[in-house]
Amino acid sequence: MDARNCSWVFGGAELADGKPRLFSRDYILVMMSVMGTSFVNYFFFSSMSLFAEKLTGTVAFAGLMSLAFSATALVFRPVCGVLSDRQGRVKFIILGSFFCALACLLYSFTTSLVLLLIFRVINGVGLSMNNTSAGAAIPDIIPKERMAEGIGIFGLYTTIAQAIGPFIALYIVGSGELSSFKRLFYVSAVFCSVSFISGCFVKFERNKKRELPVKQESADMQEPDEPEGKIILGFDSRVFGPALIMLLYFLGISSILSFLTLYGKTRGFQVEHLSWFFLVSSCGLLCARLIFGRIVDRRGADVVVIPGLVVIALCLFAIPLAPSLPVLICLAFPYGVATGAVSPSLNATMFKRCSPRRRGTVSAAYFAAVDIGITLGAPIMGWLADRTSFTWVYWLSSGVVVVTFLIYVFFVSDRSFQRRLGSASGGG
Repeated sequence: MDARNCSWVFGGAELADGKPRLFSRDYILVMMSVMGTSFVNYFFFSSMSLFAEKLTGTVAFAGLMSLAFSATALVFRPVCGVLSDRQGRVKFIILGSFFCALACLLYSFTTSLVLLLIFRVINGVGLSMNNTSAGAAIPDIIPKERMAEGIGIFGLYTTIAQAIGPFIALYIVGSGELSSFKRLFYVSAVFCSVSFISGCFVKFERNKKRELPVKQESADMQEPDEPEGKIILGFDSRVFGPALIMLLYFLGISSILSFLTLYGKTRGFQVEHLSWFFLVSSCGLLCARLIFGRIVDRRGADVVVIPGLVVIALCLFAIPLAPSLPVLICLAFPYGVATGAVSPSLNATMFKRCSPRRRGTVSAAYFAAVDIGITLGAPIMGWLADRTSFTWVYWLSSGVVVVTFLIYVFFVSDRSFQRRLGSASGGG
């Protein structure tokens, strides 16, 4: 095969039509460096509560495992963001995957709840370092003209891990014997090792002589129109608007992430049949990530985010009204398309509005907004379900997305952002 025919993966800066190249060697390696740890994350989402129950004899501590992991990742993300801006991304991608691999090996020696909590904290630190730094590295690698497209395709690692990870974990665990969990921990360590090895071969920082953080050595970092916002709590102030939208958005859709299975059981639907909802929504999400990034790069985020939020609000409102399981599953595809369009578009917007020197903190803000939205959404929606019904849970979720839509249109959209920039320039 002619080398030019496969150079889209590893070679050259432009395609034949002059369009900047997206799939570079480092792009693929960074994706691999975060995919392994993401798979492990979803392994443990579906199995760690079972392990805690087997270890302690009670399910009371299962939630504590999740809290320890999530709280650690949330607290450490801003620290990792600042450090990766100052010291470079790649070393923290590698170090994060090392900590994840170490935690996986240590799990196999767990004999008490205290040890399990300590190892979950180590795992949380490692994951936050790995995916926060990788999320900041991708905008440094991809062409600015293809920012939304590159981020959207990069995020497919989460979709793949979420779809396949729980199945692999539960297949390995089987009957739930402790020896089965040890096998899962060893397999998880192998996945994290693949992430570690992939990270070691990422070269963009060395090749560009550390063009990323604070030293300002690269001309790419010195474009005259580069946005510079005020620094608040270590973050570029321009990140807060899109981050608020992300937080509210995930607060709204947490009702599907956390409670759709329970809601289906109250309707008499078979749990195994409800898995089709998530499969179909994943197909919609996959299609959206492959398509809508290009539209955002050409026409801006508004043309995708605004209709996407409308579709999500309508799907959430319609879930309690679905008369049968097939109708409910039919809602999954437009819901998946809309979520696959909105999330990477907002992520790209955050990077585009902030200085490249602060991409580590932008990535930290993005993941923190997702974590906070889901973490707050689950107990709030659970409390509401206990006191009313799942109908009101999904209608409230729809209302939250409607509020998110209004805030975005009037305060966060590209149009309102450019208007504020124009006013600031005029006032100056």
